[in-house]
Amino acid sequence: MASSSCAKKNNRKSAIRERTCLTNYMGFLNHVRKQGSLCDVTLVVQGKRLAAHRAVLAAASHVFRLMFTTRMKESVSPEVELRSVEPEILELLLEYIYTSQITVDSTNAESLLNVANQYQIEPVKMMCAKFIFGQIDATNCLGISVLSDRMNCPELKAAAEEFSYLHFTDVCRLDEFLNLDIAQLAQLLHQDKLTVYCETQVYDAAVRWLKYNIPSRQQHIVDVLRCIRLPLVPKTFLSETVKTEPLFQDNPHCLQMITRAMWDLGELSQPRRKKYDNCIGLFNGNRCYYFDPKDYSWMSINCKLSKRQNRVGSILGGSHSFHIKHTDFYNILRNRCSRPGPPTPRENMSACVFEGKIFTSGGSEAGGSAVDLFESYDTMTESWQVNTSMLVSRCSHASVEANGLIYVCGGLTGNSVSGRVLRNCEVYDPSTQQWRKLHEMRVARKNHGLVVIDNKIYAVGGEGSTGGLDSVEYYDITTNKWHAASRMPWRSLSVKCVPVGDVIFVLAGRGLGAQCLTNVLEYHTKTNRLVHQLNTVDINYMNN
Repeated sequence: MASSSCAKKNNRKSAIRERTCLTNYMGFLNHVRKQGSLCDVTLVVQGKRLAAHRAVLAAASHVFRLMFTTRMKESVSPEVELRSVEPEILELLLEYIYTSQITVDSTNAESLLNVANQYQIEPVKMMCAKFIFGQIDATNCLGISVLSDRMNCPELKAAAEEFSYLHFTDVCRLDEFLNLDIAQLAQLLHQDKLTVYCETQVYDAAVRWLKYNIPSRQQHIVDVLRCIRLPLVPKTFLSETVKTEPLFQDNPHCLQMITRAMWDLGELSQPRRKKYDNCIGLFNGNRCYYFDPKDYSWMSINCKLSKRQNRVGSILGGSHSFHIKHTDFYNILRNRCSRPGPPTPRENMSACVFEGKIFTSGGSEAGGSAVDLFESYDTMTESWQVNTSMLVSRCSHASVEANGLIYVCGGLTGNSVSGRVLRNCEVYDPSTQQWRKLHEMRVARKNHGLVVIDNKIYAVGGEGSTGGLDSVEYYDITTNKWHAASRMPWRSLSVKCVPVGDVIFVLAGRGLGAQCLTNVLEYHTKTNRLVHQLNTVDINYMNN
């Protein structure tokens, strides 16, 4: 047994030495490349000459491999001119080819993607696509969709399109939408996935596009109106707005479509995806709900997750009658669940989201002590990664993202029998992959709620070293200090809450004596007031 262990250690040391040697070799080649020594080809870009080694370029790029190993003139020419490449971008690519290091940012991502795609340097292409994925918003999603289609990045294209469907009511007001050509517009407006309150919003967007350049778009009026699902438009709106629109009044084909819709003579239309604002999901097994804070209504969701004990709204790990070793993901847009692969199996962990990644921290192995494990799931590549461990092992804690940093507060260190409830907090910077300590909370707590509003992180309720807590406190990020806030009307052992605007909604939890929260609580951060509101659904089961 000992010899086997020793052999594994020796193999590991040998592998490390081999990687070190390879790094040294490439470092030497990069050094002589920059000096222009021992090179056998010169790349010429816009008059700038960059020396390189054919074998190294061929190993990194299929295009260079064909260029230098076939009978193409470049295989023997001492100089090779590259077109459609900027000198600065080529220098970055050469540095990557020799060192495996490159910095992708907003100034070079698109150019790097273009050249990496042109020369089939897949690792750089993936890094660029991943960076652009994190930049998708309402102002650029349509352009990114076109770019990704041209660059053959299907995952990036799908993400950009899904964003444009989900945020259509914002996207349609911006310049990118108004500058679509007719084919792109029709493709977008035909989508069932457009997320709107009502079909009138699609109509308004279509008319806005037509009026942006009436002389050149007059010819497309009928085609654009066909994109509108007129049977879904309210009759009053059809008669008072659509029928009286000057663009359609003199067009017999348009008037015919409008009339048929008014008299229900057309075919039934598939409804678009319904838009909801600020709905909050509560998940536990196959009994799941959306809560709408506007009118305190509840809507059932047909999703089937493995039941977790005491883990409302958390669908990573957890426990029921056995240790759960998988992760459930509920896709809000498609209203379905999936299991993309497990993180390290554990329970009582915490999770938060930043730039398309789900960061999971701490937790405990079944019946064991708290761990300092910190992992992340990349929703684009659908892969898990182990990151730098936390400074303190903890479970039953809380985490939240603010300003690009991951904050972790409180929890339990040790085990459930002899463990200690924590006051301490730490913060992780994804850009440096480093942790640092923060000022401690005023009260040690676990199983508490943690949310961020206006640069302040609120810790709500939970359980302390002597029992349930009714205290609320907030951390001011700018001053690195904790301050007391209004107390809750009852002592809690666990709390589940979420921010909407400047209000914190406490929707689920368990108090002393194992009684469940029966009212929704609102904490108004601007006035530092807690307000009771009657629940409209029995959510006791959510706390079981």
